[in-house]
Amino acid sequence: LFPRDHQKSAMVAYRCAWEITRDPSITILYISSTSGLAEKQLGFIKDILDSSVYRRYWPDMTHPDEGKRKRWTNTEIMVDHPKRMEEGVRDATVFAAGLTTGITGLHCNVAVLDDVVVKENAYTKDGRDKVASQYSLLSSIETTDAQEWIVGTRYHPKDLYGTLITITEEVYDEDGEQVDLDPVYEVLQREVEDLSDGTGNFLWPRQQRGDGRWFGFNAKILARKRAKYLDKTQYHAQYYNNPNDPGNEAIESELFQHYDPVFLKKLEGVWCFNGEPLAVFAAIDFAFSLRDLADYTVLVVIGISAAGDIYILDIQRKKTNKTKVYYQMVLDAYLKWGFKKLRAEVTAAQEVIVERIKDDIRRDGLLLSIDKFRPVRSMGTKEERIAATLGPYYENNSVWHFAGGMCEILEQELIQYNPPHDDIKDALHSVFGIMKAPLARSRMRRHSNVITHARFGGVASG
Repeated sequence: LFPRDHQKSAMVAYRCAWEITRDPSITILYISSTSGLAEKQLGFIKDILDSSVYRRYWPDMTHPDEGKRKRWTNTEIMVDHPKRMEEGVRDATVFAAGLTTGITGLHCNVAVLDDVVVKENAYTKDGRDKVASQYSLLSSIETTDAQEWIVGTRYHPKDLYGTLITITEEVYDEDGEQVDLDPVYEVLQREVEDLSDGTGNFLWPRQQRGDGRWFGFNAKILARKRAKYLDKTQYHAQYYNNPNDPGNEAIESELFQHYDPVFLKKLEGVWCFNGEPLAVFAAIDFAFSLRDLADYTVLVVIGISAAGDIYILDIQRKKTNKTKVYYQMVLDAYLKWGFKKLRAEVTAAQEVIVERIKDDIRRDGLLLSIDKFRPVRSMGTKEERIAATLGPYYENNSVWHFAGGMCEILEQELIQYNPPHDDIKDALHSVFGIMKAPLARSRMRRHSNVITHARFGGVASG
């Protein structure tokens, strides 16, 4: 993962030509975001193999007469080296494909993913799903011990590259026992310069070639690039592989307030803060996926006072897609905090989960209702809904965090426009939708309700 304008695509094309030279029987699937871009890269590889210098050293690789070559088209090539015949290779030496190209039935020793994540598919869930779908086909067409070479630049925390960086595989010992988890990919990720402010050491320092042409970056060139990006988040993604702008906070960190938990007490069965009764509510954000456990399931509990102060009381966060774990999270929080209402944002698949949790609640006799919430398109995107709900409360200094723990993760999610995970702030937004301040009443105090007679002692009569 290198910054833009750092010759990533050229380097991987050179490597393809090099690997073909080392092993003419190799089969390479070259995928770009569009078939046109992939064909352009294939054309570059063809130019290398067809050059006079290359032909001087490896004359058996391609027939001098292009018309007599086995296959030499815009979408695929087969070199004419005799080793391909000896190995009985049927697939193309290089096959160029876009994200929508049918690749079922192909076989390859090497899969190249060159800039498959682009602006057009990075910023919508449908676009990201399309990229993930094409990637998922690779496992079925790659031969045993096949390699994947992936080059690109980050756009979004949940783009394909963000996923691939984190995926792991089980490691087993000689007895078949799992002993570890290892990253699937070796990741080489670099920034345009190492201080993130335009003044550091550049990955590709500005330099002049012998013919007078200039290449690379310096502070002046980078400053011009930055000035032309109206969306600075996109600039940081493209040149620092960081899909968030460190200088632009979604919710400013100076708005975060922290309460002292010593003032949080349960008095006469009611949770209070500094003697003020709190109405307690909760929300759960499911991470239900048939494909993986990429997201977390989060349960957030808040308390709100009559004055409108909101205290984040508890945050549970687990990677799971098991209904029994969901219910245990709800049960544990219910027994501790005693909330009577829980909101659950649901999709069609999660309706079943909520119904099962309701069955468990009835079985255990809990005094708890679940408010199912299904957002509709007219409410805007999830990011827009979260910003519209949470922003005003923080700007009015109404929200109080506990220090450390899961609130540190929440604060990172709140600061960033595009956090890698937004599960906690999503659940917080959800619970804000059902909270209701209690009626103002006398402060709770730790004393007996029995009234004694002021003069004679004993108990006063009604």
